[in-house]
Amino acid sequence: MDVKWTLKILQTFLCWNFFMTVFKCRGTGYSSSSTEFSYEDRVIKHLLRKYEERGKFGRPVQNYSDIINVTFGLQLVQIMNLDERKQILTLNVWTNYQWKDVHLRWNVTEFHGVKKINIPATEIWTPDLRLYNFADERLHERRDSLCIVDSYGGVSWIPQAVFKSSCDIDVKAFPFDKQSCHLKFGSWTYDGLQLDLYFKNDIEEMDMSEFQTSNVWHVISAVAKRNVKRYTCCAEPFIDLTFWITIRRKATFYAYTLILPCVLLTSLTLILFWIPAESPAKLTLGMSTFMAFFILLIIFEANLPPAATSFPVIGTYYCVNMVLITMSSFLCVFVVNMSVTGTRYPVHLPKTLKKVMFTYIARALCMDNIVKPFMEDGHVTCPTTSRRYMGVNGDGSKFTNDWKGSSETLITVQKDSSNELAVIHTKVNEIRNFIKIYKERLEEKDRKEKIAKEWKVLALIFDRIFFIIYITTIIVSLMVVLPIIFDSDIEEK
Repeated sequence: MDVKWTLKILQTFLCWNFFMTVFKCRGTGYSSSSTEFSYEDRVIKHLLRKYEERGKFGRPVQNYSDIINVTFGLQLVQIMNLDERKQILTLNVWTNYQWKDVHLRWNVTEFHGVKKINIPATEIWTPDLRLYNFADERLHERRDSLCIVDSYGGVSWIPQAVFKSSCDIDVKAFPFDKQSCHLKFGSWTYDGLQLDLYFKNDIEEMDMSEFQTSNVWHVISAVAKRNVKRYTCCAEPFIDLTFWITIRRKATFYAYTLILPCVLLTSLTLILFWIPAESPAKLTLGMSTFMAFFILLIIFEANLPPAATSFPVIGTYYCVNMVLITMSSFLCVFVVNMSVTGTRYPVHLPKTLKKVMFTYIARALCMDNIVKPFMEDGHVTCPTTSRRYMGVNGDGSKFTNDWKGSSETLITVQKDSSNELAVIHTKVNEIRNFIKIYKERLEEKDRKEKIAKEWKVLALIFDRIFFIIYITTIIVSLMVVLPIIFDSDIEEK
């Protein structure tokens, strides 16, 4: 009875296990033969099982005194951005780590020729290389990637990364500036006696084979150097690999949008000194040029990176041009006011000023034809009037200024004339007085016109002087500024 009961229980248990096995296989869609792993899977499970037992926090060396050698390489893919205001350089790179892990070895023959496997980097030990001069708010710089492991324990890890590093920006030669930034990589916790760093294939420079040409920057050089340094925190030396990248800004865009308009607007101020003082456009054009340059200055400020240590040369050039345009407006007002001074206040020019400006300055400026009407025998005079009035000027006239003599003659000739002669005499006297007064008015008008012309000629001379000063200043400023902003090019060549 007991034996039969036992056999029934055993038979029921076996049937239950059989049905459960069939149900699991059908539910997952795999047959029972899927539990067989490939030799690659076996190698991975074998190595990860060993790592799970030993942990992934210790260095993969046989003895504690052993030094693990790590080779590191950097392949530049793209210059994403250089923020001059925040002084941050953003690079898209491929990093390359290689080292030996004694716990990741296997017999190739035992696993039927499996020589390489790919395993997650999070499951094994990886070197804690960090960017020392990082300027990033993100928690992770790299993208996840698998490690390639060979049967001898060699590990190759090539993750993609976007690094943001701090960079000292010098904008003195903006927009023809050259920037030199560095990326300093090293172990954050292992000193040089525990972890040693070397360049991949002993090539001390960035790999540029996959570099995408930038529209803003041109790469001049990308060199690297291995350094051994002791820090105040620790007595042991620490090893780092520093990559220096030197880039130059492509200034074609800025030359057309910032420099050329500035030069053209500054040259436009020269026209102000050729416009007649009587024209309203003389002051209108000056103010319009000032407003246009002010707008250009706002655009320039938006493109100009801030600098605390050095001020861009082109910024100084903009300031000089701003002063020139402002001064040109004041000088135009001065010239216009001078040209109307003779009309408002008919006062002759001071003799010394007239002599210096009309005799020496005008001759030096090739303005002899303008001042010639005011010159006589090399002396500055007011030209005599060309008008002649009969009976008034006294030379070749029929009437003299001595009208009393004429009256006495008439009285002597005709003492006994009638009252008609007396009336005629009175009318003649009135005519003589009218002519005399009219002559004085014309002479006064001519004198005022000559004084006004003298002041206008003086204004023209000052206009010519200011024109020469301005064109000289513009040319000199360009000759001074251009060699400075291109100084880096000259040094490089």
